[in-house]
Amino acid sequence: MFGGRHLSQAARTGIALGIALLLAVGCSSADKKTYGTKRVEGFEKTKTALVEAQRTVNTTLGALGYLRFAGASGNAAALSDAFKSYRAAVEQLEKEGKNAKRRAEAMHEDVNTQIMAWQKEMEQIKDPAIKATMESRRNAVRSNFSLVQMYADDARKAYQPFLQGNKDIVKALSIDLSAASLNGLAPAMDRTQASGDALKQRLAAMQLAMSNMEHGMPPIGSLSSAK
Repeated sequence: MFGGRHLSQAARTGIALGIALLLAVGCSSADKKTYGTKRVEGFEKTKTALVEAQRTVNTTLGALGYLRFAGASGNAAALSDAFKSYRAAVEQLEKEGKNAKRRAEAMHEDVNTQIMAWQKEMEQIKDPAIKATMESRRNAVRSNFSLVQMYADDARKAYQPFLQGNKDIVKALSIDLSAASLNGLAPAMDRTQASGDALKQRLAAMQLAMSNMEHGMPPIGSLSSAK
């Protein structure tokens, strides 16, 4: 009666889904046991994420600049298009801000596990342009990690004023999209531009500390390289 050949297709599908669910729960438990409540993010993945974060900030600043240009042009159609692009950039910026928060929080959890995972990646670097020894790269991961944590926290905090400034501008222009409204928002746009530049610096500092890891440089290297 319960033989496999007598099971309906729906029953077989239900059993398969149940097994998949049990496996998923088991994997989830294993992840938590190994990594805690947040998954460790790889070194290369973090580097790629920072490049994307910089790109998003630049895109938002560029869209803000073009919005101001379109408003000054007196072309209503151009202003409307510029606002749509700007609003889309701000929406993406908000997603990046959430990623930055998650990344900063994760870097304070299971620190030794994350350091060891990054050290393992350092052992696999084959780039001939990187002359540092494997041992110096491994040591640099541990010695620079606290700096990366600090810069990740700084970046997370720097997202808040930049994102809020852009969201306030979007909200105001959603009510009144006009050259006159843009003129009135000029001081707010200037402050938002400045906060965006500050955020870029925080992200760049984090990128530099990670570059020091790859090149086997101690934390002091980040200071001398920045000069």
